[in-house]
Amino acid sequence: MRMKHKRFLSVVLTCVCLSLSALAQSTMTDQQVLEYAKNAAAAGKSKNTIAKELLAKGVTRQQALRVKELYEKEDASVVKQQGESKEASRAHRISAEEQDKQNLVMNEDVDVVERNDSNEVYGLQVFRNNKLSFAPSDNLATPRNYKLGPGDEVIVDIFGANQTTLRNVISPEGNINIDVLGPVYLNGMTIEEANVFLKKKLSSIYAGITREDETDIKLSLGQIRSIQINVLGEVVSPGTYNLSSFSTVFHALYRAGGIKEPGTLRNIIVNRNGQNIAVVDVYDFLMNGNRKGDIRLEEGDVVLVPSYKTMVKVKGKVKRPMFFELKEGETLHQLVEYAGGYAQGAYTNNITVVRQNGKEYEVCTVNEMDTKVFQMKNGDEVQVGELVSRFKNRISINGAVYRSGIYQLDGKTNTVKTLIEKAEGLMPDAFTNRALLNREKEDRSLEMISVNVEGILNGTIPDIPLRNNDDLYIPSKYDISDAGTLTISGEVANPTTVVYAENMTLEDLIIRAGGLLKSASLVRVDVVRRIRDQHAKKAESEISKLYSFSVKDNYVIEGESGFKLEPYDEVIVRKNPGYNSNKYITVTGEANFPGKYPLTKREERLSDLLEKAGGATDYAYIKGARLIRQVNKVELDRMKAALESAIVETDSISDSTTFNAKTTYYVAINLEKALQKPGGEHDVVLREGDELVLPVLTNTVKVSGCVLSPNEITFESGKKISYYIEQAGGYSQDAKKRKKYMISMNGHIYKATARTKVEPGAEIIVPKQAEKKINVTHILGIATTATSIGTMAASIANILK
Repeated sequence: MRMKHKRFLSVVLTCVCLSLSALAQSTMTDQQVLEYAKNAAAAGKSKNTIAKELLAKGVTRQQALRVKELYEKEDASVVKQQGESKEASRAHRISAEEQDKQNLVMNEDVDVVERNDSNEVYGLQVFRNNKLSFAPSDNLATPRNYKLGPGDEVIVDIFGANQTTLRNVISPEGNINIDVLGPVYLNGMTIEEANVFLKKKLSSIYAGITREDETDIKLSLGQIRSIQINVLGEVVSPGTYNLSSFSTVFHALYRAGGIKEPGTLRNIIVNRNGQNIAVVDVYDFLMNGNRKGDIRLEEGDVVLVPSYKTMVKVKGKVKRPMFFELKEGETLHQLVEYAGGYAQGAYTNNITVVRQNGKEYEVCTVNEMDTKVFQMKNGDEVQVGELVSRFKNRISINGAVYRSGIYQLDGKTNTVKTLIEKAEGLMPDAFTNRALLNREKEDRSLEMISVNVEGILNGTIPDIPLRNNDDLYIPSKYDISDAGTLTISGEVANPTTVVYAENMTLEDLIIRAGGLLKSASLVRVDVVRRIRDQHAKKAESEISKLYSFSVKDNYVIEGESGFKLEPYDEVIVRKNPGYNSNKYITVTGEANFPGKYPLTKREERLSDLLEKAGGATDYAYIKGARLIRQVNKVELDRMKAALESAIVETDSISDSTTFNAKTTYYVAINLEKALQKPGGEHDVVLREGDELVLPVLTNTVKVSGCVLSPNEITFESGKKISYYIEQAGGYSQDAKKRKKYMISMNGHIYKATARTKVEPGAEIIVPKQAEKKINVTHILGIATTATSIGTMAASIANILK
């Protein structure tokens, strides 16, 4: 159900984004809008209703989009954290056997699934924590009530007139051996009792002991014995354990691996010599830090952990939602205390208890006053709800006031005027002719009330009483008027758009844009102004006005005097026609000084460039010189248009065809004729980015394409194209013989015929035949014709019979 609610809320926010007007004015923060949408969706409202309510509250489409993004981020973060914590908890507490049991139970009943998915039983982990072993300290002083037994080392210090130390280990029979006296029985005595007993025994040896001011003795414990105890019942590893004689019940439970899930934490029994001497309640330690029941164990003790009798679950708005074990007669009030009390936002007037009566489930609604007498039963499930998203006495004010926000609706603040006073009054820019009061009616539908704030404050009209959840919005003058913008572009440091301000001049805007660039024209700065006539009844022929100015040092020197900018004016600083940035062309290959050279005039030609490069070397093959040119924007646009036209006119190009244009191409030149007649038609005019390549002589001819063995063949003067194709093995099967062509080194392309003169360094290309496309319509036509002929033949055969 939770996932369905999340998906519904995401759809709601999407629909709100599509439904809301972009011209609305929001009085709510993004977080407030998100909470409102969550609460409305939880209350069962439709997406259209939520969109209308948010529209009435002034939420814009842009704000709704932000809120949707905020919700998706929060939801993804929460889902990730919950998933990680749940997996970590389950991996820590559930064994393979218990997991199998869970899987079986999940197929039987939904309620049991919820139990398995909740947190573990409270307190069950305390004896599985390796940082809380309850092991006795080796430096612990011997308790006064500690009873001696076999294996304990007894140290007897005699001091005064007589000084000596006796060390003995109590034998399995319970004795220590003392010279002269023989065996002395100490088993079962406390340290204090043994001390008095030994005084009497040793007085026969040391006469001064009867006079304490001369000789005295003190008995202490050296090495302590280990005891053997049994831990039985619902523990992870029941069995017999050897523990320190100082060990307690809690340490024994820790050594046994802790209590299993069916085991009790409230009724742990300690049996000694066939009698139950103690009942341990772990909750007394967990809740109050009281270890009174954690008694010290003795030899042969049995720690028994029975199954629990009453286990209940509490969920919802409590601090520790999980399972708790209760004693017989404990109430709902005590259960809530075990759960840490109510969490923030809990609804405490009524608590829901789902109870099993042996036949079916029943619901008990427990009033807050009855929680102390309502006794819990095994299997009860307690649900503590949360507060509804409503306020008892909330009013709010937003907009052009000094203290926007939420206020208490009470006897002092209960009208429009008193609310404005509570918000410390109006700002100077407040629009007081018409404010908006958003009100929620009894059926939770919304209504909008127009408020004349100026009349209420002046006392000319009656004040308006406020109701719970009223929201007063007082707009600013600037919120309801189009202030407009100013734009500056062209040859300025920072082209920008700014909000219009009164009395702003052209100079002010130029300075705001960082001033003029060196490339700016000082004699042509244009201002484009819209034609605005709000009282016009028909369209006019004039749509804008153009004003031109001359400037110097960012100040206007020519143009309309006292010219002030108006809203939506656009300032365009033109480029100085006499300003040119450096442009370069390149010579590579067999030039005396190859490299990059600047264009020094607009019509610089091949001959000029070669002259700058010191002419060609003696090894340059002038006939094979070629020019590489960069594709400019005009050419790129032309190629895109040609491709789009091809896509429309033929179905041979897929709709998914993408445009991947090359950035350079060859310009076919004849450098030899260009140098013979500088400035003539063969002396090509260069442009920025051009590269003149002067190659060395290449005395081979390359044959590629659909030939049997594409390769390079030594050039032989006078040989025809057919010769070189034969040298490459001849045509392949798919060769398109009549469409072969030749590309010379200088970039010229020739159709290859018997008369074509082959030049050194040229490339002969034999293209491939286009694959024949199978026309489905044609195939169907043939099939239909064949079927008709077959039918006719069968009919003739029948007639002949």
